[in-house]
Amino acid sequence: MMVAAIACALVFQPVQPVAACVDLKGRQVIPLDRSQEPKPAATVLIFYLAQCPISQKLTPEINRLYREFEPKGVRLFLVHEDLSLTNAQVRKEARSFGLQPPIVIDKWRRQVKFSGASISPEACIYDRDFRLVYRGRLTNLFYDLGRMRPRATKRDAHEVLTHLMEGKRLKFRHTPAVGCILPKS
Repeated sequence: MMVAAIACALVFQPVQPVAACVDLKGRQVIPLDRSQEPKPAATVLIFYLAQCPISQKLTPEINRLYREFEPKGVRLFLVHEDLSLTNAQVRKEARSFGLQPPIVIDKWRRQVKFSGASISPEACIYDRDFRLVYRGRLTNLFYDLGRMRPRATKRDAHEVLTHLMEGKRLKFRHTPAVGCILPKS
């Protein structure tokens, strides 16, 4: 009887696909879905907290990356990690900050665990074969908390995407991101 109860609980337990998120309309999205056609040239996940001042400052760079690389077959998502906000609140924040890329909510925290991201904003870039080739800062505008250059002198995420568009096979690279710590629960 005990075995039957456990089996029944396992069968009727709602199971979410690995690294599934939801969009702002509540639909399931799997950013790293290997079965998607056509296969993206690359996939970029930018972990983002709208209330993080560093994320806000880097919004123009995020929008530039999206406008430049999305037409070239790159899928770019903002992965929102503040689960205390409703979808309507996230939508309102996106409008107020002028965010252009699609936003997904990491409702089950699988995307953040899968990628290893811990900071907002932090980019995780996957190549055409869904291999993680880069995790880290978008630019070097911030070099420490509260310490900012007048303008960025290095655009790390842009550089990685440019190399991928040129057909280069990249080894994994990590550049520490400066920003707000992503919530753990």
